[in-house]
Amino acid sequence: MADIDFDQITTPGAYDPAPGADKSAYASAIEKLISNVLVVLTIVAGIAFILYFLIGGLTWITAGGQKDKVESAKAMMTNGAIGLIIVAVSYMVVWIVGKALGLNILEPAEFINSMTFK
Repeated sequence: MADIDFDQITTPGAYDPAPGADKSAYASAIEKLISNVLVVLTIVAGIAFILYFLIGGLTWITAGGQKDKVESAKAMMTNGAIGLIIVAVSYMVVWIVGKALGLNILEPAEFINSMTFK
C-alpha cells in the first residue's frame, strides 16, 4: 500500500494561501470586505428607516382624516422604527455573544487573525 500524504489534501474551493505568502495581507482583504458589507447594510437600514418614516409621515399628513390611511401611515412609521431597533439590537447581540465567547466579531481583523492565521 502506498503512503498518502494527508497534508496535501485540501477541501475543494478552500482558501489555501501560497507557501511563504504574507497571510496578514489576506486577512486585511477579508477584513475590508466584511467591514464594507457591514457598513453598506447599516447604511441601507438607515436609509430604509428614513424613507419609511418620511413616506409614513407624508401619508399621514395627506390622509385628510381617513382612518384607513392614517392607520396605514402609523403602521409604516412603526415598521420603520422597529426595523431600526432590530438593526441596533442585532449589533448589541453580536457584541454580547462575541464577548461571551471571547471573540471580537465586530472587529473583523482581530477575529480573522485569531481564527485563521495563527
